[in-house]
Amino acid sequence: MRKWILQRQTWVALAITIVMLWSPMAFAHTKGISLSRYGLVDVSWTGNVVYGNFSDYNNGFNPLKLGDRQFRGLTLTSFDLSLSQDCFILYANFPCKWALFTAFGQDTAGIEEAFIMFHKMPAYLQAKVGIHRVNFGKLNQYHDHEWAFADPPLITTFFLGVDGVHNVGAELNWQPSTPIFTELSASLMRGPVGDFERTFPGQFDKVAGSSDANKFVLFTRATTFFDLTLNSNVELGGSFAMGKNKSETMDLTPGSTLNPNRIAAGLDDRTYLYGFDFTYQWKPRPYNPFVRWTSEFLWGKRENPAVLSLARAARGAGVVLDPLQIARTIRNSDTVGGMYSELAYRFSYYWELDGRLDFVGMPVGHEDRQLRYTGSLRYYINPVSKLSFQYSYTDNSGLDKGYSTYYLHYNIGGGTVTPGVGKFYNLF
Repeated sequence: MRKWILQRQTWVALAITIVMLWSPMAFAHTKGISLSRYGLVDVSWTGNVVYGNFSDYNNGFNPLKLGDRQFRGLTLTSFDLSLSQDCFILYANFPCKWALFTAFGQDTAGIEEAFIMFHKMPAYLQAKVGIHRVNFGKLNQYHDHEWAFADPPLITTFFLGVDGVHNVGAELNWQPSTPIFTELSASLMRGPVGDFERTFPGQFDKVAGSSDANKFVLFTRATTFFDLTLNSNVELGGSFAMGKNKSETMDLTPGSTLNPNRIAAGLDDRTYLYGFDFTYQWKPRPYNPFVRWTSEFLWGKRENPAVLSLARAARGAGVVLDPLQIARTIRNSDTVGGMYSELAYRFSYYWELDGRLDFVGMPVGHEDRQLRYTGSLRYYINPVSKLSFQYSYTDNSGLDKGYSTYYLHYNIGGGTVTPGVGKFYNLF
């Protein structure tokens, strides 16, 4: 009898759990529950699976411009397992938080973030040390499962890489007591930054080490946030970054393969990045339709940059680029800029419509002009799992032909998270 009662209670508990998770208004999801407040470790996971197809893959798709995130066919973009917790340094009355975000790809495994954050320092200061997403620009602050699209914007891919900047470094944030929210951030990060070491290759010697700040990359950002009405608000941000744009392994000798134009380039040449972004949000009530409009502008002032080009004739059979496919040429100093603007309209609890405009070439510098239009229809299975269909058209760019891209993107996740260790882009 006791065994039967126990079995019945077990099945009843299981049924209640299923009903709670299935309910469209369930609050049990990654963004609402934390076990850390009870002294436990928060655990969450997300998986990104993308099927992609291109109308002209061989003559249009250029991984130097789009990164190596998606290729034709089925791709496991990432499977992330996250651990986080509130911690407390004994005998010092010093609270802190730690987080570990692991990332597994089809053939690789790595650490996306692993840091300790001191969030209650004197004078409204916060500090973070370890591997973390640097506070620069708008989109770089968020993990890919928070993005509105299956792929990042062209201009952020160009400067920061397809996965953004999440390197080893230290960050200091200051949130002064002001009438409206204000945050000032400064970070020193280790390179490289950018796909194929385009932006900041990094001169840090992993064997010898170094305490020279010139071998790191400086990132800064200022952010303010304020309400326009009871249902709408605006976030404004300005960013700046500075670092050396040459690797110590580069042969800069005039007349060499890298420097056929005999330009007076040196290891102290730098790139300066400038950014501005704004986000408008309208949302009357929780779990109701909302509108979000985000635009970001990035410019790079480059001293004697190493400009990349794709040697299509040397392209191999695999999706990973061979070094022979990447041609580098030192060019005179230039300025390259671009922007993206994306609009998200969640017209019901389950459905969201998104559009994005990408442009690189304001000014164009020594790079190719890039223009892309993207639209996406997204269905929310639950607050942290979604299925979306995405279409984009990329215009002619240099020697690359115009082509269409089709993505079927499936993102699934669950678990709990410690408040304050991550930022959320999607609204509820």
